[in-house]
Amino acid sequence: MDKVMQELGKSLTDQDVNSLAARHFESQQDLENKWTNELKQSTAIQKQEYQEWVIKLHQDLKNPNNSSIRYLILL
Repeated sequence: MDKVMQELGKSLTDQDVNSLAARHFESQQDLENKWTNELKQSTAIQKQEYQEWVIKLHQDLKNPNNSSIRYLILL
């Protein structure tokens, strides 16, 4: 955008600059939306994995003969 502003009045008109600025803004918005969606998806996956881990741990703790619990206790 700095280069575009330097060309204002030389090779670019106000309309050209406004058009480029609008496209730049849209591109930034698209990128922000992409990363927001990526973050939401990653957070949802991590939440689901953590929930499954907590449920499995709870089930394992209810069963004292479970070898994975004995392994954890030995550590």
